[in-house]
Amino acid sequence: MSKYITKEIPVSLHVKKFLEYSFGKQYTFSKNDFFGKLIISVFKKGFRKTQVMKCDSTYSVRILPHQLERIGNLIEWSEVVYINKGVDDIFREILFFHIDMVRKIENQNAFETMVQSLYEMRIGEGDISFDSIYRDYKRKCSYKKFNRKTIDFEVDL
Repeated sequence: MSKYITKEIPVSLHVKKFLEYSFGKQYTFSKNDFFGKLIISVFKKGFRKTQVMKCDSTYSVRILPHQLERIGNLIEWSEVVYINKGVDDIFREILFFHIDMVRKIENQNAFETMVQSLYEMRIGEGDISFDSIYRDYKRKCSYKKFNRKTIDFEVDL
C-alpha cells in the first residue's frame, strides 16, 4: 500500500505537457522546487476558482498525508486553477529566455526556435496556438531592436 495520496490539479494541455517534460508523468510533492513552492503559495493564500480558465486536463501530484495537512486540505484541489496560471507564466518565461539565447548566440529566427522548443516538449499546435505564443513573445521581447545599425559579433573589443 502506498503511503502517498494522489491529487489531481486542473491544468491546460500545454501546461500538462510542460509539467510532464519537467517532472515526469506524476509529480512527487517537494517544497524545494518551483512547482512545490507554487502549490504551497496558492494554498496558503486560499485562491479558489474565481475566474474561468481553460483547463482541459489534469496533472497528478503525489503528496504525503502530513504534507497535505500542512498546506491545508480545506480547499478542493479541483477548484484551484491559479496553479495553472502560475505554471503557464513560468512556462512562457523559460520559453522566451530560450528563444532570446538562441537568437543571440546562433542568430536563428525566433519563430523557428520557438517551434523547435515546443516540439521538444511535445507541445503541438493543437495544445496551444503557436501564433499566440509568438505574439506574446513579441510583446514581451527583452532584446533591443536595432533598425539603423546591425551588431557585428565578430569584432574584438
